[in-house]
Amino acid sequence: MGLSPRGQIRAAALAVYLPAVFGRPSHLVAAQQSKDSDRPFLTLKPLSDALHLPIDTRFEHDQFKDLAHELLGNPHYQGARIALCWHHGEIPDLARALNAPDAPDHWDPDVFDHIWQIDYGLDHPKLTKVHQKLLYGDND
Repeated sequence: MGLSPRGQIRAAALAVYLPAVFGRPSHLVAAQQSKDSDRPFLTLKPLSDALHLPIDTRFEHDQFKDLAHELLGNPHYQGARIALCWHHGEIPDLARALNAPDAPDHWDPDVFDHIWQIDYGLDHPKLTKVHQKLLYGDND
């Protein structure tokens, strides 16, 4: 399943918004495409095209623990800025696997305008919830 027309507009807007607000990512990661959904990949595709960065899709949506192990344990990612797009249902578990403190237990399946930013530059990881407010009708 692909992106809705509004999702396509949001993905195009994110290609400008993410580097402007968070800085240029060094890595793009999305849940592996499946017969049921390729939305995470399609959400990052305009950013990938704009920055000429490949999207790493090695991990299936339920392999968030393996992904977290790779990102936290591989020196290649130390100090990296990573834009990561995943399926709503696994985002809280992925955030916890990435050692994000106070990660909520649920991501509303109808919410597409939020970002969870995890910073590791401090003594401990910090989770910040960011509301994009990119499109008309985005709510707090």
